[in-house]
Amino acid sequence: MIALLKRIEGACAWFGRAIGWATPLLVVSVCLSVLMAQLRFNVLFDWGSDVPLFGTKITMNGLTDLQWHLFAVMVMLGGVYAMHTDGHVSVDFIANTFTERTRRIVVILGDVVFLLPFAAVMTWFAWKFMMSAYTSNEGSPYGGLNNTWIIKAVMPLGFGLLGLLGLARTLRLLIQLVLTRGAVAEARE
Repeated sequence: MIALLKRIEGACAWFGRAIGWATPLLVVSVCLSVLMAQLRFNVLFDWGSDVPLFGTKITMNGLTDLQWHLFAVMVMLGGVYAMHTDGHVSVDFIANTFTERTRRIVVILGDVVFLLPFAAVMTWFAWKFMMSAYTSNEGSPYGGLNNTWIIKAVMPLGFGLLGLLGLARTLRLLIQLVLTRGAVAEARE
């Protein structure tokens, strides 16, 4: 069971690792925006047929929107990866004084009291937010990117993955606590 829960945690974190490709795209997008502004170009590419998210062309406003969108994807999915690798902000100077068992209990309590309810509520509201954009066919009002529901779909995905990772981690830590407690009890007998 512990191996299965670790695989679930790893699968959730995979999205954060995979989003690493967004960093070079973000850098290229920023550089193109600066170049287009200096050369006073508004349209970078115009292909005539409708492409999801981009429409019929990539404009200066579209590149600006793309930068925000890429950053949002990196934050939403990168946060799940940071939690999986324990790269998030924590109070290590206090946690280092705890025993391994106490640290596990603190993580379980934090996940159950804070993380899981937060992830559930945010997934629910993010889903409604994304569906509102989808049903209204929301797009940029100033000629940027279209189909903003595509980028807004990353929010329920990110919070859902965060919740799933937190649930898998909580169950794994609970099982490990029980197994460790049982091993200690057997050793005493």
